Amino acid sequence: MLQTSSARYRTGTAGIPHDSWRIVAAYALLATGTLAAAVWIAAHVTASPAVHTGGLFVHLTSLVVGFGGVLMADSFVLRWAAGRLTLAETLRAVSRLHVPIWLGLAGLVASGCVLEPNLASTMTRTKLTLVLVLTLNGIQACALERRLRARGDTPLTGRLLAWGAATGLVSQVCWWGATAIGFLNAQR
Repeated sequence: MLQTSSARYRTGTAGIPHDSWRIVAAYALLATGTLAAAVWIAAHVTASPAVHTGGLFVHLTSLVVGFGGVLMADSFVLRWAAGRLTLAETLRAVSRLHVPIWLGLAGLVASGCVLEPNLASTMTRTKLTLVLVLTLNGIQACALERRLRARGDTPLTGRLLAWGAATGLVSQVCWWGATAIGFLNAQR
C-alpha cells in the first residue's frame, strides 16, 4: 500500500484513514445511530426482574471500567502537565486505556436498554444527551491524539492545548453528569 506524506491520508495498522474529518463524521453518525437504536430498544423492551438485575450489574461494572479508564487517562495527562511524564509517555499510557473506556461505554449503552429508563423524564433525556456528547467527544479525541502523536517532541501550540483541555473538560462533565443522574434516577 502506498503511503503519502499528507496527514490526511495517514493510516493506522488496519489501513483505515484516521486524520480525515469525514471519517470522524462517519464514526459520529454511526455512534449517533447506535445510540438512537439503543433508545428505541429501551422503549420497546420489558425486562424480567432477573434480566433487569443482570443489566444493572453490567451497567455498574461498565461504569467502573469506562469511567475508571477515563480517570486513569486524565491522571496521566495531569502528570504530563506537571512535567512528570513526557508527551510520548502520556500518549502511550492513554492509548492503552482506549479499549476499556470504549468497552465500558458500550456496556453502559447496551445494559441501559434493559434497565427500563423513563424516557419521558427530563433527567433521563439529559443523561442520554450527555452520553451522546460523551461519545462524540471520544470520537474527536481520537483525532486529537493522532495530531498530538504526529508532533513528536515539538512543543504543543496553544490551539492544541486548548483543544485538549476542552476535550478533557467535556469528558469529565459528561461522565460525572451522567453518573449523578443515574444515581438520582436509581433513588426514585
